[in-house]
Amino acid sequence: MSSLGSSISSVLFLFQGLREMLFLPCNIAVAALVAAVYTEPFRSGQLRLLFLRRFSRGQIFFSKLFVLQASILLLLLVLGISLAAVGMLRFPQEEAGRFWPLIGNAAVYYLLAYATLAGISCLFSFIAMYSRNVTIALGVCMTYILVSLLFDGLYLKVASLFAAWPYVRDLLAYVWIPYMQHTGLNEALSGNASVIWAIPTLLLLHAVICSAIAYRRFVAEDYMY
Repeated sequence: MSSLGSSISSVLFLFQGLREMLFLPCNIAVAALVAAVYTEPFRSGQLRLLFLRRFSRGQIFFSKLFVLQASILLLLLVLGISLAAVGMLRFPQEEAGRFWPLIGNAAVYYLLAYATLAGISCLFSFIAMYSRNVTIALGVCMTYILVSLLFDGLYLKVASLFAAWPYVRDLLAYVWIPYMQHTGLNEALSGNASVIWAIPTLLLLHAVICSAIAYRRFVAEDYMY
């Protein structure tokens, strides 16, 4: 990962700033949000009060999911506005001919970043629903993030065995979302066709499978005891 240089423009800072923060600080923030939304109320018995009212368990689950996704979107908006403000104050403005194309690329990158954070939040929700407390939930989420970034060489070797099938290779290479954020998004923006197909496939699988398991756990648990 390249560092931020002094010659970077204000628009590139908007892009590069998120690139540097996405795979670690943003994921940690999402893990904390998930633990606060799911694990703490789930384990502390706060949900009993909700079940005394006219809300189904499914309604409560999807309300929490909506709050979580809205919070992630707000996180990205605040981060983007902050980076834009700092970039305008500290770095030179981009040339007129490059400004709008770079803004377009930055917008696409932020949309992709949101998709990855939404996907990893579904995985973290699954982890949170099966964790006994917030500490365990955060610990497992942090372990997942660090393992995916520190031991990428292991699963990349497995992925390289399928070099003849680029789509399958990229499915295996980017199955860990933090590594997808670290490397895969740049490949997608560069126009790599197999990566462009692999990323939405993996994020959709994470969203559907992990959310379904978390939902089943949420609605099946007996909160009254």
